[in-house]
Amino acid sequence: MADRTRWLMVAIVAAAIVAAFLTWRGCRPAPVDAPLVSQSFTIDGVPVDSPDLEVGPAEVRATSYRGYTDWACLLECREPEGCRAEVRLVFDWFGDGADGRVVIAGTVDAAPGEMMRIGRADRPPVVGLDRVDRLALDVTRFNRADAPTPFIID
Repeated sequence: MADRTRWLMVAIVAAAIVAAFLTWRGCRPAPVDAPLVSQSFTIDGVPVDSPDLEVGPAEVRATSYRGYTDWACLLECREPEGCRAEVRLVFDWFGDGADGRVVIAGTVDAAPGEMMRIGRADRPPVVGLDRVDRLALDVTRFNRADAPTPFIID
């Protein structure tokens, strides 16, 4: 009888450990970079005001994650000599009763007809994106095609 009671106690303890493990595994928080609700937004054909660099209409993409939004603007280079510059991109977005302004600085280096991507992460996360009316692209510095690549140490 003592053997049977001992095995019954072992089985109960083992079942409790398995149940606790399965409950704990199901209650773990999502990873920090997990999408909020897998929200991604794309707006095509956004006009670009660019007095110094000839580019085509932009495609604006936004992907919202827990705590931030990853913004990306895709532009086609239409300069006959190519697009090589440090740029600053500014646009206002509107959606879901909210709006905001995004400022992105970056470097572009593309041959004529190639696509360029300028992006950044921004806080807080965007929960709805309905429209982007216009982008402003300013060149802060032109880079020559034959210029050496700068080596920057932070």
